Amino acid sequence: MSELIYIIDKEISIKESVLAIIIRLGNKAAPLDAKTLRKLADKDAQLIDQLIQHELNYQKKIQGRLIIESSLHFNTIHIPYNHSYDILKALAPTGRVFFNEKKLVIDPFGKSNLFIKATTNNSKISFQGFIKTEKEEIPLNNLDYVSCGPPHWYIKGFCLQFIAEDISNKIFKQLYENPESLSIEDLEDCQIIYEGNSKEVLQQSGLPQPFLILKDPKGAFADLGFIYEQSSRVLFHLQNQKYQKRDKKVENDFEKDLLETDFKRKPMDTSQYYCPVDKIAKSILFLLEIGWKVFDIRGNEVLKQGASQLSINAKGNDIVINGKVDYGTFKADVKDVVGAFNRRQNFIQLYPGAVGLLPQQLDQVGLNGVDECEIVTDGLKIRKNSIGAIKDLLENPANQIDPGLLKLKDKLADFKSIVRVTPEITFKGTLREYQLEGLSWLAFLHEYGLHGILADDMGLGKTVQVLAFISRLPLESPILIVLPTSLLFNWQREIEKFLPEFPVYRHHGTARLNELPAQGIILTSYSTLRLDLNLFSKVSFQCVILDEAQAIKNASTQTSQSVCALNANFRLSITGTPIENHLNEIWSQFRFLIPDLFGEENAFLADIQASSSDPRYLQKIKKKIRPFILRRTKDQVAKDLPEKIEQTVYIEMDQSQRKIYDDFLAGVKGNLIKKIDLDGVSKHRIEIFEAILRLRQICCHPLLVSSVLENDETMLSSKLSSLIEDLETVVEEDRKALVYSQFTSMLAIIAKELKLRGWNHVYLDGSTIDREKVVMQFQNDPKTSIFLISLKAGGIGLNLTAADYVFLYDPWWNEAAENQAINRAHRIGRKDTVIAKRYIAVETIEEKMMKLKAAKRNIIDSLLDDDMSSSTLSDDDFRFLLS
Repeated sequence: MSELIYIIDKEISIKESVLAIIIRLGNKAAPLDAKTLRKLADKDAQLIDQLIQHELNYQKKIQGRLIIESSLHFNTIHIPYNHSYDILKALAPTGRVFFNEKKLVIDPFGKSNLFIKATTNNSKISFQGFIKTEKEEIPLNNLDYVSCGPPHWYIKGFCLQFIAEDISNKIFKQLYENPESLSIEDLEDCQIIYEGNSKEVLQQSGLPQPFLILKDPKGAFADLGFIYEQSSRVLFHLQNQKYQKRDKKVENDFEKDLLETDFKRKPMDTSQYYCPVDKIAKSILFLLEIGWKVFDIRGNEVLKQGASQLSINAKGNDIVINGKVDYGTFKADVKDVVGAFNRRQNFIQLYPGAVGLLPQQLDQVGLNGVDECEIVTDGLKIRKNSIGAIKDLLENPANQIDPGLLKLKDKLADFKSIVRVTPEITFKGTLREYQLEGLSWLAFLHEYGLHGILADDMGLGKTVQVLAFISRLPLESPILIVLPTSLLFNWQREIEKFLPEFPVYRHHGTARLNELPAQGIILTSYSTLRLDLNLFSKVSFQCVILDEAQAIKNASTQTSQSVCALNANFRLSITGTPIENHLNEIWSQFRFLIPDLFGEENAFLADIQASSSDPRYLQKIKKKIRPFILRRTKDQVAKDLPEKIEQTVYIEMDQSQRKIYDDFLAGVKGNLIKKIDLDGVSKHRIEIFEAILRLRQICCHPLLVSSVLENDETMLSSKLSSLIEDLETVVEEDRKALVYSQFTSMLAIIAKELKLRGWNHVYLDGSTIDREKVVMQFQNDPKTSIFLISLKAGGIGLNLTAADYVFLYDPWWNEAAENQAINRAHRIGRKDTVIAKRYIAVETIEEKMMKLKAAKRNIIDSLLDDDMSSSTLSDDDFRFLLS
């Protein structure tokens, strides 16, 4: 059935001064009566009721009488502009709003700013309205449509956004249609930016020029004053100060401009206005840009910062930066500017009578990343491995840059600039094109003394790329590869296959040598490395490679500290999930790779926390790490991979199962929630986690909760029934399937059901001794169609390409782990489609988990552009889960 669509009609809206919305059913334009609309509404029922009521009110107003609902058709709805925000907010989530035959995206929360530019032409002032978004400034007359609010909103392209400023409809309409008719008096309540000599032209017309006198060194306290003709000065708060042409109305208007900044009226003995210290730079810059004069506590005029011209050169392992920063006609040394900024000063002395305003953030004035530099005698110095921090400086054509640095930057940013290399003849294998690119990237890092993370999606052959790289290294000093115990055998087998001429020694188990080989490849586990750290720390390795490097995600663990104690000329991490749960894991990764890339962990964590309110902190981290992380997804590079279909199946619980769930949840609400309300979340976290666990187990099968049932084996689970139905299809089609669960007790119940039906299966959890045996049975035995796997045991080291289906019985917090589970089957070597299915119990904690995971995904997406999730839950998240 076609869905209702909503079209904003510009012509009717302008003609009748309303928001006119045409409703259609698909492509049908026939009039719709109220009864039909409500029948078709479905998810839009509440919205349709609002629209019908507005149209009834509109018809009543224009016809002057009460209108009967059944007598009208509602293909066009007329909304008064003062109700447009509520209606547009309700329309936004439908995704079915159109304007000029284009689908419209409505943003009811983010607001754009309106400002006015004043310019001069032959001594005449003219005004033009602009909309300022995060990315651009748009003249009002370039917009596709503006409302006749309030509230005021506009349409540009496929976006509808609201305007933050409260402005009269008359002035707004003039700005849009006829700005040349406006005068300065009309715009007394508007934000005006004066360009060129427009401010001086206004001064000549008799208007006073405002100035701010700062009353303390930081500039937090201030007085407001005005300069009249012949340089006569008056202070605003001294209302009795005599001057024959003093214009109190204009002075009041200028005070309103001041109060539009973060300066607030706060009369004290020595000053009249106050601004928070962290807002001073932004507020003063705004005043300078609109033509004000500002003087510091010693009477120096404050000048705003302009462009910079820098010289950037390589010097050994360092990059040295010199140059000047413009302040009007004066040029300050960039070293002095950065020094004053690092000392948290707001101003820098330029010359007698003038100081320069320092920005709140250096990236606001084109000095991105220089705050990371060390101030030395010959300028600013930064390590070459921190080149990502000054990427913007290297891309600024105004700067003079060492050609070698430009080449290095280009190679780090683009594969096309990296010299293509191939494996040595000792490598017995064939690489795909993207694997050759990965090999070339590794060789490039090694050549330039850099280090990195190979973070390709699982199944893209990270191991074979690394072995191809190792083939290019001389057998002069040993190469150490540290990995989980379960992967030791796999790595040894892969080395023997692809590098048969390379000696390999597995340092593990009871028969370990007391001295390591002087050359070749040494394999060891993370646990053995910790035990024999004294032995390993004495050796200078030409390479240390960490596989499944998420093992060092926690910097405080012995594992992380052990790998950081190793000596190596080249360090490489291999992981498909460089971040599993928290952004601070990246600090631990780079403490091993490039210890001086970031500062102390506390400072890094402070930047992560600040990024939630200021995305520039996250961008700074991203610029630093981007040159040293190579990540390709299957969609990007593996054209020969089969299609992967992921499904989420929502299941209604059986009545008896639902009753158990609801009764348990009611007990939680009646007891635990009350405790939380009284004492807060922190005092009851263990009880909360226990409640969450039990609710999840009931969703899987009530038998998992012993406190609820006395092992009643007649109890049913709707989710289990759905799984068994799907497995019947698998068996009938002679296919193979993986079944994952976090609960081994649930896998035991599933196994019992499989035995009752005579279905052959294998089982793997943490207690399984011979993992390879069960894997080979599943891969090679046509009669073994089902593989039951626990999450922890099946997380790494399994290649299960025989599987056609992957069934995730219960949702997991860690989305990366879910993807790993699916990718056990979805790997290079398959020919057919992999179908992955998640089972979610409707209206339960499982559904809430899925919503929380989606909400928590954004911040990590922005750092690595990868499908990873955060398991960090706030107090509100706990309440949401238990609601």
